[in-house]
Amino acid sequence: MEDKQKGQGEQFVMISAEDARARGILDGDRVKVANDRGAFKGVARITDDVKSGIVVATLGYWRQLNEGTVNSISSGAFTDMGHAPSFSDNLVEVSRAN
Repeated sequence: MEDKQKGQGEQFVMISAEDARARGILDGDRVKVANDRGAFKGVARITDDVKSGIVVATLGYWRQLNEGTVNSISSGAFTDMGHAPSFSDNLVEVSRAN
C-alpha cells in the first residue's frame, strides 16, 4: 500500500486563490471539507484551475490512511432526471484543519 500512496500522494483539495484567501488557507495547509453528511481532510492546492465557489477532490483515497474520504460527503441518492447518480456535486464548506 505504501507504493500506491507514494504514487498517488496525499489526498488533496483544489481550491481557488480567492476562496483560500477568504478562509485563511495557504497552499499546502491541511483542510477539512465538510457538510451535513460527513467530512474528510486533505492538503490544499491553490490553483487557477478551479473557479471561486468550487473545490475539487480526487475520488478513491484510502479511508484507513486519512480522516474520511470524499465518499463521506456524498449522497447515494439518484437525481429526479434520468435516475442519474448525484455524488459528483456536493455543497460543502472548507476550513483549515487543526
